[in-house]
Amino acid sequence: MAHANNVIDFTSIRNNERQELIDDICANAFMLLRHSAEEHDLPIKSVLLEHLMGIGAVIKAVEGKDEVKRVFQEALYQLETD
Repeated sequence: MAHANNVIDFTSIRNNERQELIDDICANAFMLLRHSAEEHDLPIKSVLLEHLMGIGAVIKAVEGKDEVKRVFQEALYQLETD
C-alpha cells in the first residue's frame, strides 16, 4: 500500500527501535564475553564458540533439533548475504 509523503510509518519506526535494542543487547553480551575471556587469558574465539554451542543447546532443548538447524542456517545465510 502506498503511503502519502506526510504519513509516518510507525511500524517501521517500531521495527527500527526494536532492532536497535537487539543490537545493543548483543553488543553488551559480546563485550561481557570478551572482557571475561581477557580476564582469564582465554581466546575469544573459543569463548564465542562455546557460547554459540550453549545457545544451540538451549534452542534444541526448548524447541527441538530442527529449530536449532533453522536458526543456525538463517544466521549463516545472513552472514553470507551481508
